[in-house]
Amino acid sequence: MKKSLIALAAIGTMFTAAPAFAGGVAIEYNDLNLSTAKGQQALERRIDKAAKDVCQYNRLRTGSRMTNPEIRKCYQTAKKQATQKMAAIVDSERLGG
Repeated sequence: MKKSLIALAAIGTMFTAAPAFAGGVAIEYNDLNLSTAKGQQALERRIDKAAKDVCQYNRLRTGSRMTNPEIRKCYQTAKKQATQKMAAIVDSERLGG
């Protein structure tokens, strides 16, 4: 059975004092043709949005427009993990799934 979701979760151990970082999101890609650059770019956009959502990257904060370093680290880690999963999926698709 082909998987059609990438699970993206924030790293909970780094942010135990901030429950807002805990959680995750599934990123669907079964509607994309990952053997094309267009399909891969669409998945990259979904990963970016999901990483921002999971880490509350775009949440309005009082007092500063600067992104909290913990939020930035969460975003970078979540995006890196999902991108690595995406690379494995794309390779699998190239080899025939």
